[in-house]
Amino acid sequence: MSEDSESKKIKAEQEEMKEESHEMDLKKGYESDEKYEESED
Repeated sequence: MSEDSESKKIKAEQEEMKEESHEMDLKKGYESDEKYEESED
């Protein structure tokens, strides 16, 4: 029983990590897009 809840907790944490890293990727992509637009001038 406790093992099941443990694996559920681990899965939830992994999902959170995925979402956070996805947000970081979006921010990085957004910033590089801005730099690209600036250098185009």
